[in-house]
Amino acid sequence: MGEARDSRAQTRAWAEIDVAALARNYRAIRARAQDKRVIAVVKANAYGHGAVPAARALAAAGCDAFAVISLDEAAELRDAGLRAALLVLGGVQDADEAARALALDVEPVLSRAEPLEWLDAAAARAGQECRVHLELDTGMGRLGATPGELDALLARAVRARRVRVVGVMSHLACADDAASPETARQRALFAELVGRVRAAGVTPQWLHIDNSAGIVRGAAEGCNAVRPGIALYGVDPTLEGGHPFEPVMSLCARVVHAKNVAAGTPIGYAGAFRAVEATRILTLAVGYADGLPRAAGGRASVAVSGRRAPIVGRVSCDLATVAVPTADPAGPGDVALVFGRRRGFELPVAELASAVGTISYEVLVRIGPRVPRIPT
Repeated sequence: MGEARDSRAQTRAWAEIDVAALARNYRAIRARAQDKRVIAVVKANAYGHGAVPAARALAAAGCDAFAVISLDEAAELRDAGLRAALLVLGGVQDADEAARALALDVEPVLSRAEPLEWLDAAAARAGQECRVHLELDTGMGRLGATPGELDALLARAVRARRVRVVGVMSHLACADDAASPETARQRALFAELVGRVRAAGVTPQWLHIDNSAGIVRGAAEGCNAVRPGIALYGVDPTLEGGHPFEPVMSLCARVVHAKNVAAGTPIGYAGAFRAVEATRILTLAVGYADGLPRAAGGRASVAVSGRRAPIVGRVSCDLATVAVPTADPAGPGDVALVFGRRRGFELPVAELASAVGTISYEVLVRIGPRVPRIPT
């Protein structure tokens, strides 16, 4: 066999998580953000990397605050002992969630008036103050108060006895595209709206609009915080590239079977691949149930025996097949790198994403729950 068995992972497929690379990416982002405060986005299980270990590593590196999408995600971090400021991007959806937000000591995002009333009532019952971040819609069009809605929402926020607006935020829609004028327009509108917030008597402690792409292009003037997400995990957030970060996740899979086949031999469902010459077929213990896209067959490669090997045939639920020369020494027990970095070889997750017609975010968050995340 070409490689000794890795004693850290007695599994079929696993994801190695380089927490030191995560910390280095954080420091690189903080430097690019000109030492603005950093709200690390750890939603969606830290983009598939494991929310608890990622948050712990980032907290140890000095991260100021964290952002999740829901109260369930917030509870996971609180249960793990994270005591930092925790922003809930999805806000609260009813009165019960408002009470739970108070109990978790989190800072919900507020986009409209009704959740403000729920939070104010829940805080009054609990004898507490609720801190919120007001979201403004400057062009994303999903959540946030529009410029026309802002004054009425501010008036209600000022009247709320137990709710305090500690932050004002928005979200960039086109920062990944250097050619788009939208980023400059959104930033200018955000600055104008923040002026209206202050004129209403609200003094926010946090002002933030920049995501990963906004940060690498130069964080917005007048803001004192940024919200990096995908760049923390090693993915260039821009369309043009040229802003490298270190990969944090490396998806690996065992070779569980190997055989030499003759020209013309069909492989996998529907015989979608037939060997054009004598070929060695390696079967890997990773499939679409683990997060390897079904569309990767015939379009993407893995690394095994220190070189690339194309995925051939259809990726199935639990298995994938790759083709190597008949003399290749790889066999059962060896390790294939699906994406990431291992033993000096690097396969960017963006390459796999492009091959199957999606983005790196989707590939990372779809790595399945049966794939253990192993800190390295």
